[in-house]
Amino acid sequence: MDGIKILHTGDLHLGMSFARSKLPAEIGRIRRQELWETFDRIIDTAKAEEVDLMLIAGDMFEYNYCTASDIKRINDRFARIPGTRVLIAPGNHDPALPDSLYNTCRWQPNVHIFRTSDICALELEGLGTTVWGLGWDRDYIVDPLLEGFKAADGGINILLVHGEVVPEGNTSDYLPIYLRHLAECGADYAALGHVHKGGVVEHGGRGTARYCTSPEPISFNEDGDHGICIGTVGKGFCDVKFLPIAKRRFITRRINPDPAGDAAEVLGQMKGHIMKEGEENLYRFLLEGAMDPGADLDTTYLAQAAQAFHVEVKNNTYIGYDLDAIMEEGQNSIMGAFAARILDQLDREGDLRRRAVLERALYIGLDALNGRKVVGR
Repeated sequence: MDGIKILHTGDLHLGMSFARSKLPAEIGRIRRQELWETFDRIIDTAKAEEVDLMLIAGDMFEYNYCTASDIKRINDRFARIPGTRVLIAPGNHDPALPDSLYNTCRWQPNVHIFRTSDICALELEGLGTTVWGLGWDRDYIVDPLLEGFKAADGGINILLVHGEVVPEGNTSDYLPIYLRHLAECGADYAALGHVHKGGVVEHGGRGTARYCTSPEPISFNEDGDHGICIGTVGKGFCDVKFLPIAKRRFITRRINPDPAGDAAEVLGQMKGHIMKEGEENLYRFLLEGAMDPGADLDTTYLAQAAQAFHVEVKNNTYIGYDLDAIMEEGQNSIMGAFAARILDQLDREGDLRRRAVLERALYIGLDALNGRKVVGR
């Protein structure tokens, strides 16, 4: 056989609780269900594309939140693709501990789970392929378990592991993987999990290694497209592409309002982004720059008026003070007196570091005296 068709996924986090995500409770409940919807689309894709192997590189579900009924739901989906071998390497969120649901379910005949942290070989008859995998069997793995690993010669070799690629000499609590491990192991394809943003890992050796992304992003730290990897792997070649599949994206955008602007002007800019990128997404708008003292930016109003699935607005603007006007007030106001004293010290200060401190103190003090939120400058 020239090659095999694979679908590489991982970091699905089925059953995840969004209680600590800082999203509103209702949005969290919706996102929890949407993880399942996306899992269904992955199964449908595997069936439609008639893939030989589905590689799940860890964190398929949440150990602390997933229930026995959730596992049955997962297993029932695997029954819909009996012609696809499903290979699972548990990760740090779904470790194969003794009481894990991995060990209490009678899985479908097409499912194989790498339950131990020892690298094991699974030879797939009829496919000319060996999958080398290991699974998390503890809460933390600080040892570089791929040290010295070398795939056997002959046939197609695939590595399936959930871990963190780190620079040589660095450590990690999440199974450290060094680039030389990937370069020297002899795998035609290394299916990695753990890094939700995904991407090809350039290691300088033969074969391809890549993170697949989480199929659905779960926080504002995970911008960009999310999906799965699908394609063909053969002996000495790899043609695997990224396929977006997520229902929504987390999008952060910065807005610099006109200093004399108001909420309507900011809302117009926000709606421009939403119209371009889609109402179905989750947005975080960061308002930055100098504003006139009288500017009123009601972030609650802006978030509600934006009309998208979810919108957050963070007001990080600061007042652009007219120091000349404040100085004209002189001793007739607290702000004038404060500014005059700091500016007098600035005129006499020659040390650049102390001047920087005094300048920050000037604007922070004016913010406080003006009743504004004090922000770093």
